Parts: sequence; C-alpha cells; structure tokens
Amino acid sequence: MAAAGFPCSECALSLAALSFLAALGSGSCAGQMNLMIPQNVQVHIINTNITLKWDWDSWNNFSVTFSAHYQWLEDCKENGTSWTELPGCQSVTVTECDLSSAVTDYLCNYSVRVRAERGEEKSPWSEPFIFIPDIIAEIGPPEVQLESVDGVMKVNISPPEANSKKKMWAQHSFSYNAVIWKKSSNAEPKNRAIYPRDIIDDLEPETAYCMKVQARLISEAKRGYFSPEQCINTTRASNGLPCPTNVTVHALNMKFLLNWDNHYNKNVSFNVQYLSGFYKQFYEDYSNKWYIVAGCENISHTQCDFSSNVGASGNYYIRVNATNGYNRSCSSKEIKVDPCVINEIGPPSVKVNSGPSLLRIQITCPGEENKSMSECYEFTYRIQYWENSSKPEVENEVAQQPFHTISNLMPSRAYCLKVQAFARAYNKSGQFSNVICTETLSVLWRTTLQ
Repeated sequence: MAAAGFPCSECALSLAALSFLAALGSGSCAGQMNLMIPQNVQVHIINTNITLKWDWDSWNNFSVTFSAHYQWLEDCKENGTSWTELPGCQSVTVTECDLSSAVTDYLCNYSVRVRAERGEEKSPWSEPFIFIPDIIAEIGPPEVQLESVDGVMKVNISPPEANSKKKMWAQHSFSYNAVIWKKSSNAEPKNRAIYPRDIIDDLEPETAYCMKVQARLISEAKRGYFSPEQCINTTRASNGLPCPTNVTVHALNMKFLLNWDNHYNKNVSFNVQYLSGFYKQFYEDYSNKWYIVAGCENISHTQCDFSSNVGASGNYYIRVNATNGYNRSCSSKEIKVDPCVINEIGPPSVKVNSGPSLLRIQITCPGEENKSMSECYEFTYRIQYWENSSKPEVENEVAQQPFHTISNLMPSRAYCLKVQAFARAYNKSGQFSNVICTETLSVLWRTTLQ
C-alpha cells in the first residue's frame, strides 16, 4: 500500500479496505488478468501543479491505455466507497496525467488509483496512493529581478506562485536563500540570506556576478527549487560625492552611537536614516519608509546617537549619506542593528555592607536608567571575591537576585569583590564592576549586640 502525508494510525483499516476494493476492480472478466497492474503510482506536486505518474512495462504490452480514479478521504476515514473518474485521465496513452483540477483542498487526504485497459480487457486497479497535498508538495522557484545601480546590486524577489490564482502556500511565509558567485572565476559560490527586496553592497565594481534564489519554509524544513541563474555586471558608484564609508555601530547599555569616516575634501553635511526591519519582510517597495534620525540631519560631525529610534524588539537598518549643496552622495552600506544582540552590557553598580563573617551585596543592574535594558535582558550576576592578602584565592558565586549575601567568611578580614551581569538568553556577559574592598565584622561585635 502506498501512502504519503497520511498522519493518523486509524488509516490502517481504511487502507486495507481500499486495497480490497481496488483488487475487485469495476469488472470481472476472464481476460482481465492478462494485463499487468500499473506499478509505482506516485503523485508529484510543485506549488499547485499536481501530477499523477506510474510505471508501465511497454515492451510487453502494446496498444494499452490507462484510466485513473480519485477519492477524497475525510478525517482518515473513507467518505463512502465511491471513486470518481479523474478528468483528463481516462483512456490516456501516456503514463502520467494532471491531477490539479481534481484537488481543491490542500489540507485534506486524497487517494488515487490507476489501471491499464486494452479494448474490453482491464487490469486490476493499482494499490491506492494516499496523500495530503500540503505535506508532500514541493516549493517552486521564485521570480528574481536584478538591477545594478551605483555600484550595488538591487534584488527584487516575487514569491513562488505569485501569478497563480490557486495558492498552495497562502498560509505560509517564505524566507529566501541566495547563492552568488563571480561568473568568470572559480570562486566558491557564497550562500546568504536575502530579503524579498534587498541590496547587495559588498560586490566588486564592473564585475559579472551570477545569482540564483530559493524559497524556504523554516518551520517545516522545506527548501524549494532554485530560480534560473541570472548574471549581471556591477557598475561603479556615481561620479558625484562618494558614499560614506567605514560605518560602524557601538552600543553600550542600549545607548547606540553610529560613526563613520569623513574622507571628503570639501564641506559636507551628513544625514542619517533608519528603517524598521519589519518592512524588509514584505515584497512591496519600502524606499519611502526610511526616516531621518532626530538630531542627525544636516550635521557636520561624524557621529550620531540614534538611541531614541531603537526599541528592544525587532531589528533596524541604518545608513548615512553626504550632501554638498545640491550634490548628494549615494548611501553608505546598510548596517543591521539587532539591539539586544549587538548591545554591550556595562558594569553594574554595587554596594557592600559588612556583617559578622559575611558580606551583604546590593546590585543595581547595568543601565538601570534605560528601560530597554530590562526589556531585553533578565540578569543573573557573577560575583568574584577574595581575601585581600598577598596570595588571594578567588571564589565565585552566582546571584539570582540583586540582593545577595556571601557568608561563612573569616571575621575581621578584608575581602574584595567585583560583580558582572550575565544574560543567559543571549549568552552575553557584561563588564565587571569596580573592585570594592571591605572588612567583615568580628564575631564579638555580634555577641555584644545580643
């Protein structure tokens, strides 16, 4: 019994019943067994194009035609025992036919069977092949358009079946993988994730590059067919003002600073723009969604604080351009900013109070004044402490809360400590606090209080 995408155990009885019914066929003539049963019945699906195929030994059987029936199964149980003739697949002379028009619900179970025919002779039906279209379907290639402008390659991707009325993937969201290589060299092709509308700005000018793109469904670990290979010659940047270069981002405690080089021999001003990464997931043009960073418009210096434009969730893209009068440069390379990932965690603030043979530690999380820090991270704290002696032995403790006590220390001894925040979700360690040294109280002090 052949089956694909059939998820439930209750189907075993249904499949057995179908095999029995298929063996009975629709007629019982004595010559029926002279014709072989079609073998290896399969269904192949790319997007909504559904093809039924089977094998036939044509060397021993001439002048044979084939007919196919299909059946819809509901909830893994037979919807009656009736079979329906497959339109366009009756008395055909080839070993495949189109099943697309018969399948209308891609989440349901379907069953198909095939038999051979020669005049009044009919073979037994093949074993039913049972499948769920959504599960066995393969993803077709996307459509890709390339354009070279000002030294960069612009990529515009349309999803598989974009121009089809019927949609296999209407409830799914694709991500895309691109393979890029130099056309005239033996350079190793490079794989990179790519957005539906994207710019590739790390290519050599005046060089032929080739690309192919595939769609992916990460949730189902499905990779589609690649688009046809396309090649394009990159151009040089415009002869006007060159693009700003060496654009970098530094972030500490969710304070984000953008820096770049000023390599211009004339007076220029700079404009910094940001884009919410949310827009890059869509196929529409988002060029009008770039906004000026407040306080970073027509500035003469090469640093911009864009902290107010960045939240803890999502990601952002930043770019810079230069202007001189009516001359405007091309934009710099886009810098992706994933706030919680690229941010560096500074040192926490630490207060220490001594007790008899113990130290009480109060920790204030790094960047407490910045709400985004607590939205990004849930901190634990690593505490290193040691006796302030000529040969200290460093001990470690982990504090789950901002208040922590180190006990079982020697009374009337000087101890030093420093604290570091740790965000487990990001496997990110912060900077250590300044070292604080203090002396534990004596046991006598505690006895006196009592």
